[in-house]
Amino acid sequence: MGAQAELMGARRDTRVIESHAIARLAFRLGGLFALVAVVWAAVVLIRGGSWWGPLHAFLAGTVLLAISGAAQMFTITWASAPAPSRTLATFQRWAVAGGTALVLVGVAGRVDALTWIGASAVAAGLVALTVSIVGAVRRSLLRRFDLSARFYVTAFVSGVVGVGLGATLGSRSAGDLVVPARLVHSHLNLLGLVGLTIIGTIPTFLPTTAHHRAVSGREALVAWWLAVAGVIAIGAGLWAPAALVGIGNLLVASSALLVLIGILARLWVKGSRRLPFVQVSLGVAWLTAWAIFDGVGIMQSGASPVFGGWAGAAVIAGVGQVLTGSLGYIVPVLLGPPLGPARSILTRRRWTPLILVNLGGLALAAGWERVAVAAVALWVLDILFRAVSLVRSRPGPG
Repeated sequence: MGAQAELMGARRDTRVIESHAIARLAFRLGGLFALVAVVWAAVVLIRGGSWWGPLHAFLAGTVLLAISGAAQMFTITWASAPAPSRTLATFQRWAVAGGTALVLVGVAGRVDALTWIGASAVAAGLVALTVSIVGAVRRSLLRRFDLSARFYVTAFVSGVVGVGLGATLGSRSAGDLVVPARLVHSHLNLLGLVGLTIIGTIPTFLPTTAHHRAVSGREALVAWWLAVAGVIAIGAGLWAPAALVGIGNLLVASSALLVLIGILARLWVKGSRRLPFVQVSLGVAWLTAWAIFDGVGIMQSGASPVFGGWAGAAVIAGVGQVLTGSLGYIVPVLLGPPLGPARSILTRRRWTPLILVNLGGLALAAGWERVAVAAVALWVLDILFRAVSLVRSRPGPG
């Protein structure tokens, strides 16, 4: 029995090490796209131009790579599943990164061939990610992560369709469907791909940030069915009335509210107010608020401002805050011991990032452009300062 337990422990350690390696490599590539997004945004602010470039560098590059690394790490760890092959993980990571780079160059330079090749690579990366998640869950002896895996697979399918529509728009091939295609593309990617990934993760991740065991409830299963109905309604908006996209928004928002309220009811009253917990909770709240506001607007007018203030708030104060809160908890774990210095760097002056990013979100939603630019710029600088401090705090070799 002792030898068997030792062997199982060794396999568990190997699995965790491999899952951390997958996440670490994906996060590093995502960081490069974050720098591209910041520089591109600065150029747009100074010289003018479209926000398409910074937005897609951040969402398709940084966020999608973060999803790639985190989804595989969480599935392997929480489902006690074996890691995917290195070949599959490497292909998945570079398909997303290389494909996103080609799309950015192709659309900006109006080279349609690059746009289509890049979009095909990103779609292939999402398919590979689906294969990785499904394969891990099937080989797991524990069923506790199955519902989250359902959210993931639904999100990645939404992303494949959204990326395909994006390539059609970027290559100017949408024809008469350009307006509904843009509407469906943006909502399948932001609410379907990113939103459902977040909803599927927080029942396990939020309690983890609060140093509490995972919570579960019937509301999570109801939330999944609402999410499925939501993405189907959004997709149908390509040919059906735009109001269906608005209904899809409200269904996904209801899914997020069910899960978030269920978690907060169990944990918040117990004093779980650590910084990553608060950041992720507020980020989900922002994304949900935008989905409701935008959904009602689409049902009334049949349109949604792609680069409007509320959309910017959803990306910055919503997705951006979820991302920084998640990394604030995960990064010290990936860096390894000693955990204390890294966590101290990420949590010192804890109210600074909270105030800045949420002030930026409020300013964006209200149309206060100068306040929004100042708050978001300071928030980005705060993140960069913490990242540099993290690198400098690590002990050198030998």
